[in-house]
Amino acid sequence: MFYLSKLLGSPVRDVENKPAGTLHDLVVNTRQAYPVLTAVGIKRRGRVVYAPWDAVTSFEESGTLLHVPAAALADRELGAGELHLSATFLDKQLVDTEGRKVIRVNDIQLVRNGPVVQVAAVDVSSNAILRRVGLAKVGDRIVPRGRRPRPHLIDWKNVDIEQTDDAAVRLAVPQTKLELLHPADIADLVHELSPEERAAVFGVLEGELAAETLEELHPSYQASLLLDLPDEKASEILNEMSPDAAADLLADLPEEKRRRFLAMMEKDDADDMRELLSYPEHSAGGIMTPDYAWARLDDTAERAVQRLREQEAKAETVYTIYVIDRSDHLRGVFSLRDLLMTPPDRRVRDFMTENPVSVRTDASEEEIANVMAKYNLLALPVVDEEDVLHGIITIDDAIDLVLPLAWKKRLPRVFH
Repeated sequence: MFYLSKLLGSPVRDVENKPAGTLHDLVVNTRQAYPVLTAVGIKRRGRVVYAPWDAVTSFEESGTLLHVPAAALADRELGAGELHLSATFLDKQLVDTEGRKVIRVNDIQLVRNGPVVQVAAVDVSSNAILRRVGLAKVGDRIVPRGRRPRPHLIDWKNVDIEQTDDAAVRLAVPQTKLELLHPADIADLVHELSPEERAAVFGVLEGELAAETLEELHPSYQASLLLDLPDEKASEILNEMSPDAAADLLADLPEEKRRRFLAMMEKDDADDMRELLSYPEHSAGGIMTPDYAWARLDDTAERAVQRLREQEAKAETVYTIYVIDRSDHLRGVFSLRDLLMTPPDRRVRDFMTENPVSVRTDASEEEIANVMAKYNLLALPVVDEEDVLHGIITIDDAIDLVLPLAWKKRLPRVFH
């Protein structure tokens, strides 16, 4: 058994037992379940050259012996499935979805398997750090036996290497397991990563999950993360976000980027974004979403149910349905319960509640919070001076106004 940290920097000697340099890195082929060592990278006279594994006579932590002359060492391109072990993994972050935390690769364990050497596991323990700086034995002397840090090894089969080409982060389990986590849990992991690593995680998330996770991130991270992604991926995420959240994010982007992303959207969605961006950020117009469930005055209950099914995918909430006329004036409101308990041939105008509570597009955050609290509303319609309905503010939007982010994330999102 070897640890990579003990091999790095060890002397390499050639066939004449003359110094050939020091071990700089290992090349492994990842096509096997446990990668096989295929070449040794050697730091020699200020450059890195390579010896193929079949040129290695002896391979120990104390040093490596070659059966070729040092002059035969040469540059080498990576083959299919190959990677540099130290450069790719050592000191990089792993997203451990089982423990829902970010961990750091402090060392890599290798084992002999007949004539080959294979990667067995990654060590994420503090013991590995002591080993790398040469203090492992010192730690053994000064720390009581029962309290000494133990190796914490993650079996190599649980390390996803499919994202190694460009990703600064490696996943400690396959990507599919990451996608099983709640967006809030993924956001907690992402908060602990570097900007490059955050972009790497979002690069493997599907659009809807990426959008939900981005909405869970602290606002200070959202814009910078979006700018670190390719435009196509960023646009995909924006299209999956709720309109109000997407508009808030677009408002924080440079004007050129904002125009570019708007141009990549479908016309109706882009028009919605432009309207939301036209309102002051902390006004009702700036907070509302234009996606709400609606029905017409002359609809039957049966027709209203049909409309609701058509709107369900986009509507921010389906628990409250707003009644509008042909000019989109707000005329009434009814609940999902009202709709389900009403005979299918009854007209909406006959069971709706008239004169629903609403606020104007320029209403302040304080007014919004007060109105929703006073009338115990799950959603609040936003209208202009002519009572044209422009959007709604949901209870989770209101929570955003009055609760810190850390408290908000403890509450269930049950109103969608």
